Amino acid sequence: MNIDPQREQAKKNEIHDSLSTNEVSRVEKMKARIDCLQKLRKRSDDALQANRQEVYEEFQRKKTNPIRQERKREAEKLLAKQEAQIRGENYERKRFWDYSAESVEKWEKKQEKKAKKANTGFTDFNQVAHKKYKKQINELRPDLVAYDEQKIATTLTTIENGKVVYIDTESSFYRDANSLQYASVDNVPSAQAVDRLVTDVNKQIAQRERFSRRKKVDDDNEITYINNRNRRFNEKIGRFYDKYTMEIRGNLERGTAL
Repeated sequence: MNIDPQREQAKKNEIHDSLSTNEVSRVEKMKARIDCLQKLRKRSDDALQANRQEVYEEFQRKKTNPIRQERKREAEKLLAKQEAQIRGENYERKRFWDYSAESVEKWEKKQEKKAKKANTGFTDFNQVAHKKYKKQINELRPDLVAYDEQKIATTLTTIENGKVVYIDTESSFYRDANSLQYASVDNVPSAQAVDRLVTDVNKQIAQRERFSRRKKVDDDNEITYINNRNRRFNEKIGRFYDKYTMEIRGNLERGTAL
């Protein structure tokens, strides 16, 4: 049997070419994986560096003294005012150039509202009650959806002159002083309204306890006074002299005094 050397060489070359192609594709895949791994490592390093920078900035913000920052702003404001005076400019007018008319109007309304809500001191209980009432009204958030549903369910609607008019035939929604619907058993508040009322009452109780100036008296303590005035006098004396008379009082109570 004769073997053709050319055919044999061609087969060897074909096998070598196929092996070379597989090797090249494998090398290319390996390079792509290495590139992807390097990109992932770079992203991880960038994220770690960014986190460290944010932590450092937050630490610097907490470390900054607010009093120093306020003094710095005041110094910058004073410097800008002096520079404006040197140039012959109106500092207040120039400062308002940075604000729009809408923002200035909003700021003035906010300051006016704040001035109205400011505590001007106690005059009488009527003023305190009125102020508390206004505060509760401002905090009131009515349920408009439930309001509209109740109005539609209890009134009739007609159109007059192109406008929708609600007519309350049974005086159950638009009630006047002569209506007897206030005592109706059908008017039951919702669970959300009850919870809101309970929360508001608990909030008022907590505020009274926090702002009350009346000091609580411990009933377990020894009574060494005959009235409240004498109690306050004893407390004032005790703040200054108890540390000196503690040993003498202890000896008198034990009966070991000389």
